Amino acid sequence: MLASRRVSRALLLIGFVAATGAGSLGCDGTSSPDPGSSPGPAPGPNPGPGPGPGATAPVTSQFELRKTMRQLWVEHVDWTRSVVVSAVAGLAGTDAALGRLLQNQADLGNAIKPFYGNQAGDALTALLREHINLAVELVGAAKGGDARKVADARARWGVNGDQIAAFLSGANPHWPLADLKVMMKMHLDLTLAAATARLTGDGAGAIASDDQVMHHILGLADALSDGITKQFPAKVSPETTLKPKHQELQLAMRAVWVDHVAWTRAYLVAAIAGLPETEATAARLMQNQTDIGKAIEPFYGKVAGDGLATLLREHIAIAAELVTAAKSGDADKVSDARTRWGKNADQLAAFLAAANPNWPLKDLTEMMRLHLDQTLTEATARLTGDWAGDIKAYDAAASHILMMADALSGGIARQFPGSVL
Repeated sequence: MLASRRVSRALLLIGFVAATGAGSLGCDGTSSPDPGSSPGPAPGPNPGPGPGPGATAPVTSQFELRKTMRQLWVEHVDWTRSVVVSAVAGLAGTDAALGRLLQNQADLGNAIKPFYGNQAGDALTALLREHINLAVELVGAAKGGDARKVADARARWGVNGDQIAAFLSGANPHWPLADLKVMMKMHLDLTLAAATARLTGDGAGAIASDDQVMHHILGLADALSDGITKQFPAKVSPETTLKPKHQELQLAMRAVWVDHVAWTRAYLVAAIAGLPETEATAARLMQNQTDIGKAIEPFYGKVAGDGLATLLREHIAIAAELVTAAKSGDADKVSDARTRWGKNADQLAAFLAAANPNWPLKDLTEMMRLHLDQTLTEATARLTGDWAGDIKAYDAAASHILMMADALSGGIARQFPGSVL
């Protein structure tokens, strides 16, 4: 009966999406407006005349800006997913996840302040927070089976998306309004598709949509950072420390390892709560281990890539075993799994250190052990209902994994200068 009600509520959302043409573009490539919506253009910030006399020091480099924008928008997608999963399932940690997601909107606003000023950054944050609150309202209306509230929230969500596009376009001539409106609408449609799949119990469909959202948001982040770079050449210096191929390697390595911690978190949330999408989430997490192995194949060969993936899949399998043992309260199984998990981490460190002299065994062992400790802290916090501790632990794990990814890409660049530098 519960599953039937969930499906019927989600079908209301699906029906409204179909009726309004969400997810489609007009024949001219522009987004189809929601019926009855006519948002006025949101005034963009005035970037001002640029740096004054003596203000010659750049704010950042082109590559650092690109990484910052990518990471903030990746967090936007990750925490949106966390909130949607929690809200759909009615989990106790929903409010804490929402608070963290709203903080991300402040972080996005703060990221543009060095270029457009405090007022503009705060205005962007306000629009983005409205974007999040409307998304939560939309999920709540769909869960409640209220078609009228779904339609109203969906229409206002579309208006807000157009306002964000207009605000940004008004700030930067390198961000065309038509392009930004299409990008924002696509972001809404893909996010809505993931939420709808979860409401219908389609875990595999939800995860496929999650991946589409992530791929799309990276394109949006790059478009924003490229526009800032073009508009403020005095504030964004050309990259001089890393060559283009090294930059791309660093971004690729970051992407697969950020995926690692993000899908580990998604698995912990699903497995601890016993959600229907647990199995599909575990499969996606295992796929990430294959992706990490493939990331080193161009340098070390397929045998090495497969060997790394095998060790990483064991890393995930033991982590799942550890969570199951902790949920059941079996102290002996917890201790056994924890010991084998530590040995697996040491094997991963030894495997990588043997492949590259620029990856010292001691450093890799410490990094892998810290990764285990942070993941265990996160899992323990969720098991005990310490939602603030859960978020703090995940943020620490995400920050650490970026450092580790950069160390790995840096080691490859030094070992294979002809291919990377």
